[in-house]
Amino acid sequence: MQFDISRDFLDGLMLQQPATREALGEIRAAGQLHFLPSSPDGTMHTAVTTFALFLGKAEQPFARGGWRFLFTSDSAFNPKESTENPFFSSLMVLGTGKIMAQINNLCMHANLPLIPFEPGRMVVQQGTPGAPGIQGQAGAQA
Repeated sequence: MQFDISRDFLDGLMLQQPATREALGEIRAAGQLHFLPSSPDGTMHTAVTTFALFLGKAEQPFARGGWRFLFTSDSAFNPKESTENPFFSSLMVLGTGKIMAQINNLCMHANLPLIPFEPGRMVVQQGTPGAPGIQGQAGAQA
């Protein structure tokens, strides 16, 4: 199966000043790849990488974003049925890297410290059974 990324762009971004100063040294990260319905012929697809950063043990993220990918396949294909494809793992890593570049840009303008992040070190895990998409988690020390 041959895939080609036609277009990618920022889907949304949110950054809030952290409410507390506790656990400033620990930042947890989580992401997921969501698939939207494909074209009727099954060759044009949309995937959205969502990514969130949590401070310490907080349940609400202080930063989150989404990056949308439009891609094509050379034949009819349902991405929700083949989430283990390495192409989707690379979309997840590529999307989180692009989101982090934008979040760090906002942090710089908000007078917040930049967040060290290496998308290549992100651990990609398969989603729970019955949940479409790929989930990933990473940890970082600020």
